[in-house]
Amino acid sequence: MNTTEFEMDCDKAIEYIKENVQIYDVLELSYNRVFTPGEVLNIDTSEYNGKSGLKVVIHVSEDTFTSTVEVDLEEVKEELIEVIHIPQNKDEKIVIIIDKCDI
Repeated sequence: MNTTEFEMDCDKAIEYIKENVQIYDVLELSYNRVFTPGEVLNIDTSEYNGKSGLKVVIHVSEDTFTSTVEVDLEEVKEELIEVIHIPQNKDEKIVIIIDKCDI
């Protein structure tokens, strides 16, 4: 599997997810001491309270439990540490290291 690594701020990472992540891709999110790996079931880019939003529903792939979680990436963007994106049916892995986030 080819691995490509990028360093970007949280806003650019959010934009990358909006433009590149599709349903059934694998997305691994590391933020605020939380690690959420799994398959993307839904992506919602609706506007909330006048602000652009980005919510992803992930089917968590864990050995001890199976669950789905909804993560509002606009809410946790300042806490993002790393995003790993593995597109479905492609032999590539994109690693995004969050450098900083201008608040």
